[in-house]
Amino acid sequence: MRLFYAVMVPKHIQEQIAPAQKKLRGNWRAVRPDHMHITLAFMPQYPEGKSKPLLELGEKISKGHDSFLIQVRGTGYFPNEGSPRVWFVKTEAPELQEISEALTSQIDYPFEEQAFKPHITLARKKGPAPRVPPVVFDLSWKASSFVLVHSTLQPSGPTYKILKTFRFRDFGQSSPSPSTTVE
Repeated sequence: MRLFYAVMVPKHIQEQIAPAQKKLRGNWRAVRPDHMHITLAFMPQYPEGKSKPLLELGEKISKGHDSFLIQVRGTGYFPNEGSPRVWFVKTEAPELQEISEALTSQIDYPFEEQAFKPHITLARKKGPAPRVPPVVFDLSWKASSFVLVHSTLQPSGPTYKILKTFRFRDFGQSSPSPSTTVE
């Protein structure tokens, strides 16, 4: 099962970022605004029925952090050279790195060795398409929580089901695991 921890982008920030996606031409596939997030740890093939340690770890880490400010900057590409596959907007907050490292170092799961680069994916390329000129944002929001998400790939795009919300220490208890499905 595909799982990931992430900070979800609040609606008022989605509404300010999404208009930049209108600049896409060709074979870019825009990410739905309500799917925008910053991935903290991705587990593409996590064993079914073994998510309890992930829920406990999310609780533990959220209780060790206060809410923090996330700044949204300019757009870029992965990879930056040649033909990019992902168009993203960079995000900044030292806490994102700290939380990502805490999650990946304490989960007994073989993560890929990739440098953590906090970002919000705006689009993925499905074939030849021109690059979009740089877009600069001067936005920020205070992150009060992160989530554990179950992702299911569909021909029409992924569906997300939030398994649990982990609130940071100054925002109280974590949610009692209500499931929220985002399609």
